Amino acid sequence: MPSLTTLQCPHCGRRFDFAPVTSLTPEDLHEEELLRGTLNCATCPGCAKVLNVPLRLVYRDSRRPFLLVQEPKPLPEAQAKALALKLDESATEAARAQGVQRPETRLVFTRQDFLEKLYLQRRGLDDRVVEFAKYQLFQGGAGQEAHLSPSRHRLLFDFSHREGDCLAFFLYDRGSGRPIRMLQVPKGEFDALEEEIRLNPTLQRELDRCFPGCRVDVDLLFQTLAQEKP
Repeated sequence: MPSLTTLQCPHCGRRFDFAPVTSLTPEDLHEEELLRGTLNCATCPGCAKVLNVPLRLVYRDSRRPFLLVQEPKPLPEAQAKALALKLDESATEAARAQGVQRPETRLVFTRQDFLEKLYLQRRGLDDRVVEFAKYQLFQGGAGQEAHLSPSRHRLLFDFSHREGDCLAFFLYDRGSGRPIRMLQVPKGEFDALEEEIRLNPTLQRELDRCFPGCRVDVDLLFQTLAQEKP
């Protein structure tokens, strides 16, 4: 039975009990609430205002060892790095202590990123290869325009797209947060890239260098490349 926490409505001051959801599994996913953005939203019994309660959310899949953590809000980069390092170390230590396979571990800071990582994992897609495919789209790959800018635009995997011939991405404007259009990568090209990486140890090491820890994000790849420039 979920534990209760007491909230105070910022609108009317009414205090009331709320049962938050902080842990998800494949069997207990709260999928509808996740997709609708209503998970951990509480309605004040005093004024009927809906409160979005920011909480740490953890998804665990023991069948395919996977741990996904969403922190309730973005952090300054130095704090985000320290938190990612701590999470990676904790996952390694826990797996070693229990004598089990270390879970693939991911850390995100937004619900959009949480959903993207969740559905990539459920579809058996390597999110590191997906982020690298995003990088190629920003560079004008797959026939896309080269003027896409990582500082002005954001790409998110469209997990509602079910057609097997391509992977679809929504292109968002960072300023407004609104989707601009959809971009697609032919599934054959993605599969070929994934196979090339799997068979090439040099490319595997390069992918590890691009995404060395639990934060796997094309934005971090652009930051790394910018820092490496002479």
